[in-house]
Amino acid sequence: MSVIPRTAERSACDWGSGPGSANRYGHFSADGRAYCITDPRTPRPWCNIIANPRFGLAVSQAGSGFTWIDNSQLAVLTRWQQDFAHDASGKFIYVRDLDTNSVWSLTPAPVWPAYETYECRHGFGYTTFITSFAGIRAEWQLSCDPDKAVEYWQVRLQNTTRATRRLELTSYLEWNCGLAPAPRREFHKLFLETEFDAARGVVFATSRMWDVPTARHGHWNADFPYVCGFAGTEPVAAAQGDKGAFFGRNGHLAQPAALDQDAWQPRFGRHEDAIAAMRNAIELPAGASKSLGFTLVVGGSRAEAAQLIDDHCRLKAMDAALRDTERRWSDLLGDHRVDTPDPSVNAIANDWLRYQAISARLWGRCGYYQQSGAFGFRDQLQDAQVWLTIAPDRCRAQINLHAQHQFTDGSVYHWWHPLSEQGLTTTMTDDLLWLGFVAASYIRETNDYSVLDDPAPFVDDSVHRPLREHIARAFARVFSRTSARGLPLIGAGDWNDGLSAAGLQERGESIWLGHFLVGLLADWEHILRRNGEETQAADFAQRRSTLIRAINEHGWDGEWYARATLDDGSKIGSRDCDQGRIFLNAQTWAILNEVAPSDRAVQCWNAVCEHLVTDVGALLLTPAYADPNPAIGYITRYAPGLRENGGVYTHAATWAIAAAAKMGDAARVEHLLDAINPANKDPERYRAEPYVLPGNVDGPSSPYFGRGGWTWYTGSAAWLHRVISEWVLGVRPTWDGLLIAPCLPTSWSRAAMTRPWRGCTYEISIERSDAARSEAVNRGTPRITVDGAPLESGIIPAPVEAGCRFSVHVEVE
Repeated sequence: MSVIPRTAERSACDWGSGPGSANRYGHFSADGRAYCITDPRTPRPWCNIIANPRFGLAVSQAGSGFTWIDNSQLAVLTRWQQDFAHDASGKFIYVRDLDTNSVWSLTPAPVWPAYETYECRHGFGYTTFITSFAGIRAEWQLSCDPDKAVEYWQVRLQNTTRATRRLELTSYLEWNCGLAPAPRREFHKLFLETEFDAARGVVFATSRMWDVPTARHGHWNADFPYVCGFAGTEPVAAAQGDKGAFFGRNGHLAQPAALDQDAWQPRFGRHEDAIAAMRNAIELPAGASKSLGFTLVVGGSRAEAAQLIDDHCRLKAMDAALRDTERRWSDLLGDHRVDTPDPSVNAIANDWLRYQAISARLWGRCGYYQQSGAFGFRDQLQDAQVWLTIAPDRCRAQINLHAQHQFTDGSVYHWWHPLSEQGLTTTMTDDLLWLGFVAASYIRETNDYSVLDDPAPFVDDSVHRPLREHIARAFARVFSRTSARGLPLIGAGDWNDGLSAAGLQERGESIWLGHFLVGLLADWEHILRRNGEETQAADFAQRRSTLIRAINEHGWDGEWYARATLDDGSKIGSRDCDQGRIFLNAQTWAILNEVAPSDRAVQCWNAVCEHLVTDVGALLLTPAYADPNPAIGYITRYAPGLRENGGVYTHAATWAIAAAAKMGDAARVEHLLDAINPANKDPERYRAEPYVLPGNVDGPSSPYFGRGGWTWYTGSAAWLHRVISEWVLGVRPTWDGLLIAPCLPTSWSRAAMTRPWRGCTYEISIERSDAARSEAVNRGTPRITVDGAPLESGIIPAPVEAGCRFSVHVEVE
């Protein structure tokens, strides 16, 4: 019997019944698996990123958004304008009452009708709009197929009046079929081609030009490699393919002229401003309901797109696909669960953080703030750790994908675009090391060392080499870029891209990278010894001890660790700096990787608490840079308090929670976890979605201190899930076994976890005594039993065979 039940099917959005604090704009559903927005005028667009591994869509509570395939920047199917103040561009459905001539939309945008009732439910793999206007209750659910490049629009209309209603539904989207955001719209539209197949009731679209160049034919000289199709389940009364004809002269989305026209003059082909608009006639007797649907598909050819329409543009197919999507998300997230006294933490940790990491970061690689489409070498590697406990083979596949984007000298693309395989090469010094970091995490989780034999080519050498060689070359490159003082160089930046000029002359040093490398060397010393490579293991051990000495000799600044040195030898993150005096990562990673001796660990943690901890999380640095400094990099060009420049950079703020747990500072664990939990924010101050993490929150130097930004597309989602599981609840794999070392927030009396590990399931319950709850700092070793037998240490040995279930009880004194 599981300690924690598997995820349930989504439930109705009962007001006030869900976890977290309900606010004037909405609330969680009772099971926490949907967020229900009841006021469409949220402070910023509150969105959902719905995706499968190739295809997806973004949609806000207003109904705006876009659709892509394979790359959310290079292959965007529908046009959308990134405008958070307006947020009224995308794909819409209009309703016209033929008797009253009134017009409204099934989502707030673009008409913004005065609905009698409104609700937007963002869930895992779907968004549903439920509205009532002029006696018509409407549900419009958007989703995508779990496997195919198919977007579903399922619509249900109900006439709640006593009279028959004669309605016209008009679906609308604008074709993009290429790069987005597109800076040259009037140029790109010259290459779009549309066709209306009246017999099928399908609008097809493609482009005769794609921005991605080819080696043989150069730039702007290749076809868009896809054909889109848009169709509905009802007979098409009229269709239009030209935006000007649909809007009318000087018309606009909120009131297209075509809606008032009884007859349309269709315009499709290669000389129009390409859209797809289709009108359907609907008659609803009093009290009657009607269901209908639309599909937006994309294939490699017109024939493939037509086949997708034939297979999926049916109501039963749409229903089956949605049920499959819900089941898959439930199964995927169901095996690893936590249960804490805070329902909002449960909802965020169990479901939303992982949904965010998978749907937005790994599959979509986009958010409303950023249409990236690219794989960041360090970024998606870290995100892939979300798979470790639930689908480790997917993490392994991500490791192998990134290995293919390394050069023979050990360097890597900072990012690269699928489809084009174009990437950015830099002298950043941390990217390449994350390959070894995530590979070590995979081995520690699975005990599967065979991953080191996985073959992959280099970018500049097609010969496949084992992963171990790729990682060895990364280490060798980092070792070769070491200063005379024994510290790693910073190059064009380390984890912090904004330190973009700190070491361009190959003299600047990174203290943080030294901390990071210390932990990696320890992991790989173990891996090398296990594989019988004693000489290399001894070398790594020696390098590690030498590096620790160098960091403590040259990086310690008296009360905390400096962040880096510039090419001229001056420090940043030093008490001597007027701006950027202390940086967060240089302290947290010194603690996590045990670079700091115990007395210095206390000092630098005290410095973090004194200078960096705020009510909205731990700042990345303080004071913020007020003036650009070209010797440091573009971080100094942000306005003070924004993003890395003195804001809460959520990715790093999650590591601060881990460091607090490492220090046994339960009070700070609670404060820092609560500070970045989006579910309990004041929406007027915070503005961002309360169900996913932001990339950053404005710091105290901003006039909007506490404002969230860059939601969805942030590496903090996967990391916060890991930190809650491994540091707050304290259940983390080590080379010796499964360590149980919880550091629960002071207000928690208990916690529980169901965790898969190496083919077995562990049901872990944690109880905290009243005495322990009164302490702000964790003291002593917890008492642990496994299936009733006392555990002498805090580490559960690896299971002998797979398929077992273990009951683990933990008492924290």
